[in-house]
Amino acid sequence: MNPAERPVPWEDESVPFPANLGLTWWDCLVSPDRFFARVAWEKPFVRPLLYYLILTILAGLLGLFWFVWSPWGAAEQLGLTLELQLLSFFVTPFALLLALGLITLMQHLFVVLLVPDRRGFGATATVLCYGSGVGFLKAILPPALGLTGSVGGVFGATYLVLYVMLMVAVLAWYVVVVVTGVRRAHSTTTGRAAAVVLLPMAIGLVLAVAFIIVALALLTLADFPV
Repeated sequence: MNPAERPVPWEDESVPFPANLGLTWWDCLVSPDRFFARVAWEKPFVRPLLYYLILTILAGLLGLFWFVWSPWGAAEQLGLTLELQLLSFFVTPFALLLALGLITLMQHLFVVLLVPDRRGFGATATVLCYGSGVGFLKAILPPALGLTGSVGGVFGATYLVLYVMLMVAVLAWYVVVVVTGVRRAHSTTTGRAAAVVLLPMAIGLVLAVAFIIVALALLTLADFPV
């Protein structure tokens, strides 16, 4: 069989675990267009969801590892405890499942509005599940939260800058991957796919900024004597 015609490794029963997980993550990361062209959109949503959950748990384990090792002293600076971190580890997959559902609903709403001939809700959710692998890159490096105090000098400043640059690059590439996936999933143009992905992000950003402004205003008013 032509490699371009084979299913993605995660959906290929001939590829054993965990090789199918690693190959799927890598293929989607480095070649999203070719990857999403091979996704079986009509298959049940169970396998993409399982892929999402496994990566979420692995990212949580890495976060727990960085916390225990605490290379930059971030835990002490933030006043975190191991119990709190463990609670966060167990709660995060459920929170991310909820986030996946809400984001998929919002994004598929724009698919319905902007894409005349489209696949169903499951195709949009599949794109987000596979695209989430890009964010796994953020879990590989130790967080830079503790660098401002525990590690000073040139090394601390350099790592902080590189870490922020990596986060921005990961976010930008995530957008590229999801736009590519939406275009392939719903057989639409790049412009429409970009609108489907970016409009919910823009709305979320506006709402977040509005919430922060209102919260700051309320806190400011609370300082005034009645």
